[in-house]
Amino acid sequence: MKIAILDNKNEDIGLKILFPEADYYFCSTTINRVESYQYYNFLPRNDVNNINDKNYDILFVIMPLRHIVNDEIAVRDIRGNYENYIKPIVENNQFKFLAFFDNEDYNVNPNNYINIPNAYFFKRNYDSQVFYEDNIYPFPFIIFGHKNIIEKIDRDFVSKEQYFNIKIDRVFFTGGLYHHNDIKFNVNVNRQEKYKELQNYLSNPGILPNNEFMNFMRNSKYGLDLLGAGNPNIRTFEILVSGSLLLQQKNDLVWPFPEKFSEECYFETKDEFIENLNKLSNEETYNKCISNQYEIVSKYFNIHWMRNYILSKIKID
Repeated sequence: MKIAILDNKNEDIGLKILFPEADYYFCSTTINRVESYQYYNFLPRNDVNNINDKNYDILFVIMPLRHIVNDEIAVRDIRGNYENYIKPIVENNQFKFLAFFDNEDYNVNPNNYINIPNAYFFKRNYDSQVFYEDNIYPFPFIIFGHKNIIEKIDRDFVSKEQYFNIKIDRVFFTGGLYHHNDIKFNVNVNRQEKYKELQNYLSNPGILPNNEFMNFMRNSKYGLDLLGAGNPNIRTFEILVSGSLLLQQKNDLVWPFPEKFSEECYFETKDEFIENLNKLSNEETYNKCISNQYEIVSKYFNIHWMRNYILSKIKID
């Protein structure tokens, strides 16, 4: 099978890491990923006119699909890339398998924005409270950022020995503080308010060089993950591969595996957060939770499992 990966804005090279045999294209780019290209020994392509059903059996498209109809100036280039490059390719070819990897922040249904027969979707923010058709699969590992999630998993996941090292008894948190309110899509996230409620229990190192930041997180017993404008956050994955125990503000994200992280690691209110910290101060409880987390992350957060998960969904007659 010949695979083409078409990334609207060069936002995520993760699929190229999972499928090194594929050709990775982008429509436009604003990010310098030279170090990552060198590490994984490939160069991206932008001759997207070469993508057709004679050259490729499978097409993977990476983009936030809601922005197809979003008239905000900030995403004008995403709309333009879709209309000028991606849409003609997917409408004028009959690939054996066509899938969109929707790295959209919101939990919206991608079928609302793409009306192409036999298209499939791997969705970042797949929400248990939203109805999705059978052509949509949860896949939270595609987001955006200078160093994408699959690359972080592949390069930053610490050894088992370091995962279970004795750590400093503190709750690590750093990240953007904002109040994101989008009435149209019923998204209202107030990180500022939640941070103020919990800040007396947190260790926030502020802005640090990357190696110092990673060491601070890895040496923290707990890592706090607050709700963001979209879920999961980049911080979610950074904590999970660091060996810090994830303490997460509850959300409705569906992971693509049956196991669950421990209930002591989820909270909604300040009182629940404090109660969970008290429970986790018991060494037996903490060890149970960090062991459960490690078992999930080591089993599913790896190139082999993620690649096979995608392959298991590919339908070719």
